[in-house]
Amino acid sequence: MNNNESVSRAAYERQFVQLKKKFHLFEKRLSLKADEIVFTMAVSHRKEIDQLKEEVIHLREQIKDLKKEKKVSSKKNLHLSSRKKSAG
Repeated sequence: MNNNESVSRAAYERQFVQLKKKFHLFEKRLSLKADEIVFTMAVSHRKEIDQLKEEVIHLREQIKDLKKEKKVSSKKNLHLSSRKKSAG
């Protein structure tokens, strides 16, 4: 197109409308992609939270078991020391 040539108003408006439609479609696709990414991240974080929760539960159980073992061990030691005192 030369500098002397001009575009009719109707042709300009048609192209402008087409461009607006393309931008609108692009915005929709971008929004959908962003939603997909956010959803994927949310699912990933949920899985990670569930794994950490399971780990915390497991650690609590281990602590309970250790406390029980310590209590039993303390009772045995107390029993043994009282036997030594009575024997001595």
